[in-house]
Amino acid sequence: MNKLAKMLVLGLVMLMIFSGCSNNSKNSVSNEDNQEVVRFSVTLPASGVDNPNSLVGKEWHKSMEAYMGKKVEIKYNYIPASEYDEKVKLMIASADLTDFFITPLFYDVSQMAGQGQLLELAQYKDLMPNYMNYISKVKNGMKRVTNSDGEMYAFKETSTPRFPEDRGMLIQNTAAYRYDVFKENNIKIPDTLDEFYEAAKKVKELYPDKYPVATKFNSLRSLFSANHIRDEIFWDGEKYVYGVLEKGYKDALQFANKLYSEKLLDPEYTIDTDDTVKRKALNGDNFMWLTQWFTTPAEYTRTADDGKIFAVSLYPDNPDYGKAWQEVVNANTPDLGWGAYAINSKAKNPEELIKFIDYQYSDEMIRLITWGIEGTTYTIGEDGLPTFVDSLKNAKDPWLEGDKYGMRASRNHNPGLQMVSDSRAFVDFAATDYTVFNGKYEEVPIEKSEFLTSLPLHDNDYIPSWLSEPSIQLTGNESQRISEIMNPVKTFVTEEQAKFVAGKNSFDTWQAFIDKVQKMGAIDEALKIYNDAAQRATAN
Repeated sequence: MNKLAKMLVLGLVMLMIFSGCSNNSKNSVSNEDNQEVVRFSVTLPASGVDNPNSLVGKEWHKSMEAYMGKKVEIKYNYIPASEYDEKVKLMIASADLTDFFITPLFYDVSQMAGQGQLLELAQYKDLMPNYMNYISKVKNGMKRVTNSDGEMYAFKETSTPRFPEDRGMLIQNTAAYRYDVFKENNIKIPDTLDEFYEAAKKVKELYPDKYPVATKFNSLRSLFSANHIRDEIFWDGEKYVYGVLEKGYKDALQFANKLYSEKLLDPEYTIDTDDTVKRKALNGDNFMWLTQWFTTPAEYTRTADDGKIFAVSLYPDNPDYGKAWQEVVNANTPDLGWGAYAINSKAKNPEELIKFIDYQYSDEMIRLITWGIEGTTYTIGEDGLPTFVDSLKNAKDPWLEGDKYGMRASRNHNPGLQMVSDSRAFVDFAATDYTVFNGKYEEVPIEKSEFLTSLPLHDNDYIPSWLSEPSIQLTGNESQRISEIMNPVKTFVTEEQAKFVAGKNSFDTWQAFIDKVQKMGAIDEALKIYNDAAQRATAN
Protein backbone atom coordinates (compact mmCIF):
# COMPACT_ATOMS: atom_id res chain seq x y z
CA MET A 1 0.00 0.00 0.00
CA ASN A 2 1.51 3.31 -1.02
CA LYS A 3 1.97 6.19 1.32
CA LEU A 4 -1.09 8.08 0.04
CA ALA A 5 -3.31 5.04 0.47
CA LYS A 6 -2.05 4.49 3.99
CA MET A 7 -2.76 8.09 4.82
CA LEU A 8 -6.32 7.80 3.46
CA VAL A 9 -6.99 4.61 5.40
CA LEU A 10 -5.56 6.13 8.58
CA GLY A 11 -7.69 9.20 8.07
CA LEU A 12 -10.79 7.10 7.53
CA VAL A 13 -10.09 5.07 10.70
CA MET A 14 -9.55 8.23 12.70
CA LEU A 15 -12.75 9.68 11.33
CA MET A 16 -14.68 6.54 12.26
CA ILE A 17 -13.19 6.55 15.76
CA PHE A 18 -13.91 10.24 16.19
CA SER A 19 -17.43 9.82 14.85
CA GLY A 20 -18.05 6.87 17.16
CA CYS A 21 -16.82 8.80 20.16
CA SER A 22 -18.84 11.78 19.15
CA ASN A 23 -21.99 9.70 18.76
CA ASN A 24 -21.48 7.97 22.10
CA SER A 25 -20.84 11.30 23.78
CA LYS A 26 -23.87 12.81 22.10
CA ASN A 27 -26.08 9.93 23.22
CA SER A 28 -24.87 10.24 26.80
CA VAL A 29 -25.68 13.92 26.84
CA SER A 30 -29.00 13.24 25.21
CA ASN A 31 -29.80 10.54 27.72
CA GLU A 32 -28.80 12.88 30.53
CA ASP A 33 -30.86 15.72 29.10
CA ASN A 34 -33.83 13.53 28.35
CA GLN A 35 -33.72 11.49 31.53
CA GLU A 36 -37.33 10.74 32.37
CA VAL A 37 -38.57 13.06 35.06
CA VAL A 38 -42.03 13.44 36.56
CA ARG A 39 -42.61 17.19 36.60
CA PHE A 40 -45.70 19.00 37.81
CA SER A 41 -46.79 22.06 39.77
CA VAL A 42 -49.03 22.12 42.83
CA THR A 43 -50.91 24.75 44.83
CA LEU A 44 -51.27 24.02 48.53
CA PRO A 45 -52.09 25.93 51.73
CA ALA A 46 -48.98 27.04 53.59
CA SER A 47 -48.60 25.81 57.14
CA GLY A 48 -45.68 28.04 58.08
CA VAL A 49 -43.16 25.20 57.90
CA ASP A 50 -40.96 23.72 55.21
CA ASN A 51 -42.82 20.49 54.47
CA PRO A 52 -40.73 19.35 51.46
CA ASN A 53 -37.47 19.57 53.42
CA SER A 54 -38.61 18.02 56.68
CA LEU A 55 -37.36 14.54 57.47
CA VAL A 56 -40.69 12.98 56.47
CA GLY A 57 -41.03 15.32 53.50
CA LYS A 58 -37.68 14.17 52.11
CA GLU A 59 -38.53 10.52 52.75
CA TRP A 60 -41.87 10.98 50.96
CA HIS A 61 -40.11 12.46 47.92
CA LYS A 62 -37.55 9.63 47.92
CA SER A 63 -40.31 7.02 48.19
CA MET A 64 -42.26 8.59 45.34
CA GLU A 65 -39.22 8.52 43.07
CA ALA A 66 -38.72 4.84 43.88
CA TYR A 67 -42.37 4.11 43.14
CA MET A 68 -42.44 6.07 39.88
CA GLY A 69 -39.02 4.78 38.81
CA LYS A 70 -38.07 8.34 37.82
CA LYS A 71 -36.83 11.57 39.25
CA VAL A 72 -39.61 13.75 40.61
CA GLU A 73 -39.56 17.54 40.33
CA ILE A 74 -42.42 19.41 41.96
CA LYS A 75 -42.91 23.16 41.75
CA TYR A 76 -44.75 24.17 44.92
CA ASN A 77 -47.02 27.20 45.05
CA TYR A 78 -47.79 27.72 48.74
CA ILE A 79 -50.47 30.23 49.75
CA PRO A 80 -51.09 31.28 53.37
CA ALA A 81 -54.04 29.30 54.71
CA SER A 82 -56.00 32.44 55.64
CA GLU A 83 -55.75 33.69 52.03
CA TYR A 84 -55.98 30.35 50.27
CA ASP A 85 -59.64 30.15 49.26
CA GLU A 86 -59.85 33.66 47.84
CA LYS A 87 -56.58 33.47 45.94
CA VAL A 88 -57.39 30.10 44.41
CA LYS A 89 -60.79 31.44 43.33
CA LEU A 90 -58.92 34.22 41.51
CA MET A 91 -56.66 31.63 39.89
CA ILE A 92 -59.75 29.73 38.77
CA ALA A 93 -61.36 32.88 37.36
CA SER A 94 -58.21 33.75 35.41
CA ALA A 95 -57.62 30.13 34.32
CA ASP A 96 -54.12 30.41 35.80
CA LEU A 97 -54.00 27.05 37.56
CA THR A 98 -51.17 24.76 38.52
CA ASP A 99 -51.30 21.12 37.41
CA PHE A 100 -52.68 20.00 40.77
CA PHE A 101 -54.39 22.00 43.51
CA ILE A 102 -56.61 21.85 46.55
CA THR A 103 -59.94 23.45 45.75
CA PRO A 104 -61.35 26.14 48.05
CA LEU A 105 -63.20 24.65 51.01
CA PHE A 106 -66.65 23.30 50.08
CA TYR A 107 -66.15 24.64 46.55
CA ASP A 108 -68.53 23.39 43.85
CA VAL A 109 -66.29 22.34 40.96
CA SER A 110 -69.16 21.64 38.57
CA GLN A 111 -68.81 24.96 36.81
CA MET A 112 -65.08 24.42 36.34
CA ALA A 113 -65.84 20.97 34.98
CA GLY A 114 -68.40 22.40 32.59
CA GLN A 115 -65.84 24.90 31.34
CA GLY A 116 -63.31 22.17 30.72
CA GLN A 117 -60.85 23.32 33.38
CA LEU A 118 -60.64 20.00 35.21
CA LEU A 119 -59.48 16.55 34.22
CA GLU A 120 -62.30 14.00 34.37
CA LEU A 121 -60.91 11.23 36.57
CA ALA A 122 -63.36 8.35 36.17
CA GLN A 123 -61.83 7.48 32.79
CA TYR A 124 -58.63 6.59 34.65
CA LYS A 125 -60.15 4.21 37.22
CA ASP A 126 -57.80 1.42 36.17
CA LEU A 127 -54.86 3.65 37.05
CA MET A 128 -56.01 4.35 40.61
CA PRO A 129 -56.47 1.03 42.41
CA ASN A 130 -55.58 2.44 45.84
CA TYR A 131 -58.08 5.27 45.65
CA MET A 132 -60.86 3.07 44.32
CA ASN A 133 -60.17 0.50 47.05
CA TYR A 134 -60.55 3.18 49.71
CA ILE A 135 -63.74 4.57 48.15
CA SER A 136 -65.21 1.06 48.19
CA LYS A 137 -64.96 1.05 52.00
CA VAL A 138 -66.83 4.35 52.40
CA LYS A 139 -70.61 4.27 52.73
CA ASN A 140 -72.08 5.38 49.40
CA GLY A 141 -68.49 6.14 48.40
CA MET A 142 -68.90 6.23 44.62
CA LYS A 143 -72.04 8.34 44.85
CA ARG A 144 -70.17 10.84 46.95
CA VAL A 145 -67.25 11.25 44.56
CA THR A 146 -69.12 11.24 41.24
CA ASN A 147 -71.93 13.23 39.72
CA SER A 148 -75.13 11.70 38.33
CA ASP A 149 -73.37 11.05 35.01
CA GLY A 150 -70.72 8.98 36.74
CA GLU A 151 -68.08 11.67 36.20
CA MET A 152 -65.41 12.38 38.80
CA TYR A 153 -63.59 15.70 38.92
CA ALA A 154 -61.84 15.64 42.28
CA PHE A 155 -60.04 13.31 44.63
CA LYS A 156 -61.29 13.43 48.20
CA GLU A 157 -59.38 13.66 51.44
CA THR A 158 -59.53 10.47 53.47
CA SER A 159 -60.72 10.05 57.03
CA THR A 160 -59.91 6.73 58.69
CA PRO A 161 -61.79 5.71 61.88
CA ARG A 162 -60.67 6.83 65.34
CA PHE A 163 -63.45 5.22 67.37
CA PRO A 164 -65.48 1.97 67.34
CA GLU A 165 -68.48 1.82 65.02
CA ASP A 166 -71.11 2.16 67.76
CA ARG A 167 -69.78 4.82 70.13
CA GLY A 168 -67.55 7.86 70.39
CA MET A 169 -68.26 11.36 69.07
CA LEU A 170 -65.57 13.48 67.47
CA ILE A 171 -66.24 17.22 67.50
CA GLN A 172 -63.91 19.40 65.48
CA ASN A 173 -65.25 22.78 66.51
CA THR A 174 -66.05 23.78 70.06
CA ALA A 175 -66.76 26.72 72.31
CA ALA A 176 -63.74 27.82 74.38
CA TYR A 177 -63.07 29.79 77.56
CA ARG A 178 -60.26 31.22 79.67
CA TYR A 179 -60.81 28.60 82.33
CA ASP A 180 -58.36 30.14 84.81
CA VAL A 181 -60.27 33.44 84.76
CA PHE A 182 -63.62 31.69 85.08
CA LYS A 183 -62.42 29.54 87.99
CA GLU A 184 -60.73 32.40 89.82
CA ASN A 185 -63.89 34.51 89.63
CA ASN A 186 -66.35 31.68 90.25
CA ILE A 187 -67.96 32.05 86.81
CA LYS A 188 -69.70 28.94 85.54
CA ILE A 189 -68.68 27.51 82.17
CA PRO A 190 -71.94 28.06 80.22
CA ASP A 191 -74.31 25.28 79.27
CA THR A 192 -76.85 27.59 77.62
CA LEU A 193 -76.82 30.79 75.59
CA ASP A 194 -78.38 32.71 78.48
CA GLU A 195 -75.55 31.52 80.72
CA PHE A 196 -73.07 32.49 78.01
CA TYR A 197 -74.49 36.02 77.94
CA GLU A 198 -74.39 36.35 81.75
CA ALA A 199 -70.82 35.05 81.85
CA ALA A 200 -69.78 37.56 79.18
CA LYS A 201 -71.24 40.40 81.25
CA LYS A 202 -69.33 39.26 84.35
CA VAL A 203 -66.07 39.12 82.40
CA LYS A 204 -66.80 42.58 81.01
CA GLU A 205 -67.14 43.89 84.58
CA LEU A 206 -63.71 42.45 85.36
CA TYR A 207 -62.13 43.81 82.17
CA PRO A 208 -64.23 46.82 81.11
CA ASP A 209 -61.85 47.87 78.34
CA LYS A 210 -61.86 44.41 76.71
CA TYR A 211 -64.27 42.55 74.47
CA PRO A 212 -64.93 39.24 76.27
CA VAL A 213 -66.29 37.33 73.26
CA ALA A 214 -64.56 36.43 69.99
CA THR A 215 -64.82 33.66 67.42
CA LYS A 216 -62.60 31.75 65.03
CA PHE A 217 -63.18 31.54 61.26
CA ASN A 218 -65.24 34.79 61.44
CA SER A 219 -68.06 32.38 62.22
CA LEU A 220 -71.32 32.40 64.18
CA ARG A 221 -71.82 28.69 63.48
CA SER A 222 -72.23 27.80 67.16
CA LEU A 223 -75.29 30.09 67.38
CA PHE A 224 -76.78 28.47 64.29
CA SER A 225 -76.08 25.01 65.69
CA ALA A 226 -77.76 25.98 68.98
CA ASN A 227 -80.87 26.81 66.94
CA HIS A 228 -80.65 23.65 64.78
CA ILE A 229 -79.90 25.38 61.49
CA ARG A 230 -77.07 26.29 59.16
CA ASP A 231 -76.75 29.54 57.22
CA GLU A 232 -76.94 27.61 53.94
CA ILE A 233 -78.96 24.87 52.29
CA PHE A 234 -78.90 21.84 54.59
CA TRP A 235 -80.68 18.57 55.32
CA ASP A 236 -83.07 19.03 58.27
CA GLY A 237 -83.68 15.31 58.71
CA GLU A 238 -86.55 15.10 56.24
CA LYS A 239 -85.76 17.49 53.41
CA TYR A 240 -83.35 20.17 52.26
CA VAL A 241 -84.14 23.67 53.52
CA TYR A 242 -82.43 27.04 53.36
CA GLY A 243 -81.42 27.95 56.90
CA VAL A 244 -81.51 31.70 56.34
CA LEU A 245 -85.28 31.46 55.88
CA GLU A 246 -85.73 29.57 59.17
CA LYS A 247 -86.68 31.25 62.45
CA GLY A 248 -83.50 30.01 64.10
CA TYR A 249 -81.37 32.17 61.82
CA LYS A 250 -82.99 35.41 62.97
CA ASP A 251 -82.83 34.27 66.60
CA ALA A 252 -79.09 33.62 66.24
CA LEU A 253 -78.39 37.04 64.77
CA GLN A 254 -80.46 38.76 67.45
CA PHE A 255 -78.37 37.05 70.12
CA ALA A 256 -75.16 38.07 68.35
CA ASN A 257 -76.49 41.63 68.08
CA LYS A 258 -77.14 41.67 71.83
CA LEU A 259 -73.51 40.71 72.45
CA TYR A 260 -72.29 43.30 69.94
CA SER A 261 -74.45 46.19 71.15
CA GLU A 262 -73.30 45.69 74.75
CA LYS A 263 -69.66 45.61 73.62
CA LEU A 264 -69.30 41.98 74.61
CA LEU A 265 -68.50 40.71 71.09
CA ASP A 266 -65.25 41.85 69.51
CA PRO A 267 -66.29 44.10 66.57
CA GLU A 268 -63.38 42.75 64.53
CA TYR A 269 -64.81 39.22 64.55
CA THR A 270 -65.61 39.46 60.81
CA ILE A 271 -62.01 40.23 59.83
CA ASP A 272 -59.88 38.49 62.47
CA THR A 273 -57.45 35.95 61.02
CA ASP A 274 -56.25 32.87 62.88
CA ASP A 275 -53.14 34.83 63.85
CA THR A 276 -55.04 37.80 65.26
CA VAL A 277 -57.43 35.52 67.15
CA LYS A 278 -54.41 33.83 68.71
CA ARG A 279 -52.64 37.11 69.48
CA LYS A 280 -55.70 38.56 71.19
CA ALA A 281 -56.17 35.37 73.20
CA LEU A 282 -52.58 35.38 74.46
CA ASN A 283 -52.69 39.11 75.17
CA GLY A 284 -55.84 38.75 77.27
CA ASP A 285 -58.02 40.77 74.91
CA ASN A 286 -60.69 38.04 74.59
CA PHE A 287 -61.83 35.39 77.08
CA MET A 288 -64.69 33.47 75.41
CA TRP A 289 -64.96 32.05 71.92
CA LEU A 290 -68.20 31.17 70.20
CA THR A 291 -66.22 28.84 67.93
CA GLN A 292 -62.72 27.38 68.10
CA TRP A 293 -60.92 24.53 66.36
CA PHE A 294 -60.99 21.75 68.91
CA THR A 295 -57.23 21.48 69.58
CA THR A 296 -56.29 25.15 69.19
CA PRO A 297 -57.08 26.32 72.77
CA ALA A 298 -54.64 23.77 74.18
CA GLU A 299 -51.99 25.13 71.82
CA TYR A 300 -52.67 28.58 73.25
CA THR A 301 -52.23 27.16 76.76
CA ARG A 302 -48.87 25.61 75.95
CA THR A 303 -47.71 28.71 74.09
CA ALA A 304 -48.61 31.02 76.96
CA ASP A 305 -47.06 28.74 79.58
CA ASP A 306 -47.88 31.33 82.26
CA GLY A 307 -50.96 30.01 84.00
CA LYS A 308 -53.47 30.88 81.30
CA ILE A 309 -55.73 27.90 80.58
CA PHE A 310 -57.84 27.85 77.45
CA ALA A 311 -60.46 25.12 77.83
CA VAL A 312 -62.93 23.72 75.29
CA SER A 313 -66.55 22.83 75.86
CA LEU A 314 -69.63 21.97 73.86
CA TYR A 315 -71.54 24.67 72.02
CA PRO A 316 -74.05 26.10 74.53
CA ASP A 317 -77.71 25.09 74.17
CA ASN A 318 -80.68 27.22 73.29
CA PRO A 319 -83.42 25.46 75.33
CA ASP A 320 -86.04 26.70 72.85
CA TYR A 321 -84.52 24.26 70.34
CA GLY A 322 -83.15 21.55 72.62
CA LYS A 323 -79.56 20.34 72.85
CA ALA A 324 -77.19 22.31 70.64
CA TRP A 325 -76.06 20.36 67.62
CA GLN A 326 -72.31 19.93 67.68
CA GLU A 327 -69.82 20.02 64.80
CA VAL A 328 -69.62 16.25 64.63
CA VAL A 329 -67.67 14.39 61.97
CA ASN A 330 -67.74 10.67 61.28
CA ALA A 331 -64.87 9.10 63.21
CA ASN A 332 -66.40 5.64 63.40
CA THR A 333 -66.19 4.26 59.85
CA PRO A 334 -63.97 4.96 56.82
CA ASP A 335 -65.08 8.29 55.45
CA LEU A 336 -64.16 11.28 53.33
CA GLY A 337 -62.78 14.51 54.72
CA TRP A 338 -63.50 18.08 53.68
CA GLY A 339 -60.60 18.51 51.27
CA ALA A 340 -60.98 18.09 47.50
CA TYR A 341 -58.07 17.89 45.07
CA ALA A 342 -58.26 18.46 41.33
CA ILE A 343 -56.04 18.13 38.25
CA ASN A 344 -55.85 20.88 35.68
CA SER A 345 -57.17 19.59 32.34
CA LYS A 346 -54.14 21.22 30.70
CA ALA A 347 -51.65 19.09 32.63
CA LYS A 348 -49.23 17.55 30.12
CA ASN A 349 -48.83 14.22 31.90
CA PRO A 350 -52.27 13.23 33.24
CA GLU A 351 -51.61 9.50 33.45
CA GLU A 352 -48.38 10.03 35.38
CA LEU A 353 -50.17 12.41 37.72
CA ILE A 354 -52.99 9.93 38.28
CA LYS A 355 -50.49 7.20 39.13
CA PHE A 356 -48.58 9.55 41.42
CA ILE A 357 -51.68 10.76 43.24
CA ASP A 358 -53.21 7.30 43.56
CA TYR A 359 -50.18 6.05 45.47
CA GLN A 360 -50.91 8.61 48.18
CA TYR A 361 -53.89 6.41 49.14
CA SER A 362 -51.78 3.29 49.60
CA ASP A 363 -51.26 1.88 53.09
CA GLU A 364 -47.51 2.52 52.78
CA MET A 365 -47.85 6.21 52.01
CA ILE A 366 -50.63 6.82 54.52
CA ARG A 367 -48.42 5.36 57.23
CA LEU A 368 -45.34 7.33 56.13
CA ILE A 369 -47.17 10.63 55.86
CA THR A 370 -48.95 10.27 59.20
CA TRP A 371 -46.63 8.26 61.42
CA GLY A 372 -43.24 9.13 59.96
CA ILE A 373 -40.33 6.70 59.85
CA GLU A 374 -40.35 3.33 61.59
CA GLY A 375 -37.73 3.14 64.33
CA THR A 376 -37.35 6.92 64.41
CA THR A 377 -40.82 8.26 65.12
CA TYR A 378 -42.86 5.07 65.63
CA THR A 379 -42.58 1.37 66.33
CA ILE A 380 -44.92 -1.54 65.70
CA GLY A 381 -46.69 -2.71 68.85
CA GLU A 382 -47.61 -6.24 69.86
CA ASP A 383 -51.00 -5.73 68.21
CA GLY A 384 -49.28 -5.17 64.88
CA LEU A 385 -50.24 -1.51 64.81
CA PRO A 386 -47.93 1.51 64.87
CA THR A 387 -47.44 3.58 68.00
CA PHE A 388 -45.27 6.63 68.46
CA VAL A 389 -41.97 6.31 70.32
CA ASP A 390 -41.93 7.29 73.99
CA SER A 391 -39.70 10.31 73.41
CA LEU A 392 -42.56 11.84 71.40
CA LYS A 393 -45.52 10.73 73.48
CA ASN A 394 -43.89 11.69 76.77
CA ALA A 395 -42.63 15.07 75.62
CA LYS A 396 -43.98 18.17 77.35
CA ASP A 397 -45.45 19.23 74.00
CA PRO A 398 -45.60 16.15 71.72
CA TRP A 399 -46.70 18.20 68.73
CA LEU A 400 -43.80 20.60 69.06
CA GLU A 401 -41.42 17.66 69.41
CA GLY A 402 -43.04 15.99 66.43
CA ASP A 403 -42.47 19.09 64.32
CA LYS A 404 -38.76 18.22 64.34
CA TYR A 405 -39.60 15.29 62.07
CA GLY A 406 -42.45 16.70 60.00
CA MET A 407 -45.10 13.96 60.02
CA ARG A 408 -48.78 14.81 59.70
CA ALA A 409 -49.63 13.90 63.29
CA SER A 410 -47.46 16.71 64.62
CA ARG A 411 -48.80 20.21 65.02
CA ASN A 412 -47.75 22.13 61.93
CA HIS A 413 -46.68 19.71 59.23
CA ASN A 414 -48.66 18.31 56.34
CA PRO A 415 -46.11 16.61 54.07
CA GLY A 416 -46.74 15.26 50.59
CA LEU A 417 -49.86 16.46 48.80
CA GLN A 418 -51.89 16.94 52.01
CA MET A 419 -54.43 14.29 50.93
CA VAL A 420 -54.17 11.41 53.37
CA SER A 421 -53.73 10.59 57.03
CA ASP A 422 -54.36 7.80 59.52
CA SER A 423 -56.64 9.22 62.21
CA ARG A 424 -55.44 6.67 64.75
CA ALA A 425 -52.15 8.56 64.82
CA PHE A 426 -53.85 11.69 66.10
CA VAL A 427 -55.28 9.74 69.01
CA ASP A 428 -51.99 7.99 69.79
CA PHE A 429 -50.06 11.24 69.53
CA ALA A 430 -52.65 13.55 71.06
CA ALA A 431 -51.33 16.25 73.33
CA THR A 432 -53.21 17.29 76.46
CA ASP A 433 -56.37 19.31 75.94
CA TYR A 434 -58.21 21.24 78.62
CA THR A 435 -61.86 20.25 78.59
CA VAL A 436 -65.09 21.02 80.42
CA PHE A 437 -67.86 18.53 79.65
CA ASN A 438 -70.93 18.10 81.87
CA GLY A 439 -69.42 20.60 84.28
CA LYS A 440 -66.29 18.47 84.83
CA TYR A 441 -62.86 19.96 84.13
CA GLU A 442 -60.23 17.53 82.80
CA GLU A 443 -56.76 17.72 81.33
CA VAL A 444 -56.98 14.97 78.75
CA PRO A 445 -56.64 14.68 74.96
CA ILE A 446 -60.09 15.44 73.60
CA GLU A 447 -60.05 12.24 71.53
CA LYS A 448 -59.63 10.33 74.82
CA SER A 449 -62.26 12.23 76.78
CA GLU A 450 -64.41 9.75 78.67
CA PHE A 451 -67.46 11.91 78.02
CA LEU A 452 -67.00 11.97 74.24
CA THR A 453 -65.74 8.42 73.76
CA SER A 454 -68.62 6.92 75.76
CA LEU A 455 -71.43 8.66 73.86
CA PRO A 456 -73.48 6.31 71.67
CA LEU A 457 -73.28 7.10 68.00
CA HIS A 458 -77.04 6.75 67.64
CA ASP A 459 -79.81 8.14 69.88
CA ASN A 460 -77.55 11.08 70.54
CA ASP A 461 -79.12 14.54 70.75
CA TYR A 462 -75.86 16.26 69.87
CA ILE A 463 -75.72 14.73 66.37
CA PRO A 464 -76.77 17.28 63.69
CA SER A 465 -79.34 16.32 61.09
CA TRP A 466 -76.94 16.84 58.19
CA LEU A 467 -74.70 14.00 59.35
CA SER A 468 -77.32 11.59 58.00
CA GLU A 469 -78.18 13.43 54.79
CA PRO A 470 -78.64 11.25 51.69
CA SER A 471 -75.73 10.85 49.29
CA ILE A 472 -77.15 12.95 46.50
CA GLN A 473 -75.67 13.20 43.02
CA LEU A 474 -76.31 16.36 41.03
CA THR A 475 -76.03 16.57 37.28
CA GLY A 476 -73.64 19.10 35.81
CA ASN A 477 -76.56 21.30 34.80
CA GLU A 478 -78.09 21.06 38.28
CA SER A 479 -74.84 22.03 39.97
CA GLN A 480 -74.34 24.92 37.63
CA ARG A 481 -77.89 26.15 38.18
CA ILE A 482 -77.49 26.02 41.95
CA SER A 483 -74.27 28.02 41.68
CA GLU A 484 -76.03 30.60 39.53
CA ILE A 485 -78.81 30.91 42.08
CA MET A 486 -76.93 30.70 45.36
CA ASN A 487 -73.58 32.44 44.78
CA PRO A 488 -75.01 35.99 44.63
CA VAL A 489 -77.41 35.14 47.45
CA LYS A 490 -74.56 33.95 49.70
CA THR A 491 -72.60 37.13 49.05
CA PHE A 492 -75.60 39.30 49.86
CA VAL A 493 -76.52 37.35 53.00
CA THR A 494 -72.96 37.49 54.34
CA GLU A 495 -72.89 41.25 53.97
CA GLU A 496 -76.33 41.76 55.50
CA GLN A 497 -75.66 39.33 58.34
CA ALA A 498 -72.76 41.48 59.55
CA LYS A 499 -74.96 44.58 59.36
CA PHE A 500 -77.69 43.00 61.49
CA VAL A 501 -75.16 41.92 64.11
CA ALA A 502 -73.55 45.36 64.21
CA GLY A 503 -76.93 47.12 64.42
CA LYS A 504 -76.55 48.81 61.04
CA ASN A 505 -79.67 46.97 59.93
CA SER A 506 -82.73 47.07 62.16
CA PHE A 507 -84.51 43.79 62.86
CA ASP A 508 -87.69 45.73 62.10
CA THR A 509 -86.63 45.36 58.44
CA TRP A 510 -86.18 41.59 58.71
CA GLN A 511 -89.09 40.69 56.45
CA ALA A 512 -87.80 43.09 53.80
CA PHE A 513 -84.44 41.32 54.01
CA ILE A 514 -86.07 37.89 53.61
CA ASP A 515 -88.15 39.17 50.68
CA LYS A 516 -85.03 40.46 48.96
CA VAL A 517 -83.21 37.14 49.51
CA GLN A 518 -86.10 35.28 47.89
CA LYS A 519 -86.31 37.73 44.99
CA MET A 520 -82.54 37.70 44.39
CA GLY A 521 -82.47 34.03 43.57
CA ALA A 522 -84.91 31.27 42.81
CA ILE A 523 -84.44 29.65 46.24
CA ASP A 524 -87.39 27.33 45.72
CA GLU A 525 -85.85 26.11 42.48
CA ALA A 526 -82.54 25.39 44.21
CA LEU A 527 -84.31 23.51 47.00
CA LYS A 528 -86.32 21.53 44.46
CA ILE A 529 -83.09 20.47 42.74
CA TYR A 530 -81.68 19.26 46.05
CA ASN A 531 -84.85 17.48 47.15
CA ASP A 532 -85.37 15.85 43.75
CA ALA A 533 -81.80 14.55 44.02
CA ALA A 534 -82.59 13.28 47.52
CA GLN A 535 -85.60 11.40 46.19
CA ARG A 536 -83.43 9.85 43.48
CA ALA A 537 -80.86 8.80 46.07
CA THR A 538 -83.37 7.23 48.45
CA ALA A 539 -85.18 5.52 45.58
CA ASN A 540 -81.91 3.88 44.57
